[in-house]
Amino acid sequence: MSQFAGHMLGKNRGGEVNAEDAFKGKKVALYFSASWCGDCTPITAKLATLYEMINEDGDEDLEVCWVTSDETEEDMKQYMKKHGDYLHVKYDDELRVELIKKYGCFGGRHVERYAGIERKSGVPAVVIINKAGDVLQFNGVQDLETKGPEAASAWGKWD
Repeated sequence: MSQFAGHMLGKNRGGEVNAEDAFKGKKVALYFSASWCGDCTPITAKLATLYEMINEDGDEDLEVCWVTSDETEEDMKQYMKKHGDYLHVKYDDELRVELIKKYGCFGGRHVERYAGIERKSGVPAVVIINKAGDVLQFNGVQDLETKGPEAASAWGKWD
């Protein structure tokens, strides 16, 4: 069973969707970032552009799921305006913290908060996963920076 089973994800432009339905047959990129992270701003823009380019034909091969490290839901909502029209784990959903811990992607300011959790990456981080939650690609940010729009071509699918 997927770690997303039974979870509803928010849509950045409003509404919600069942996570497993949204991911079926697509490449799934978890995007760990926060409004307070200066390094996140250019990656957010690149990821939004990539998402729009890949999905512009209506075929929607890529789904991005934003996992925020913002301190408040209001901070998240304000930062969401800079994101693409993709999905996000709701601020008050326990899945948000579970994903941060599982993949070890959190900012240096949160090291004490997640004491005992191996920090594998700060923010921003883009992690490509499959349905079982296995990491298919951990260096999605590096891919975006070096390959641009071609980054997603090597990323595996959810199913």
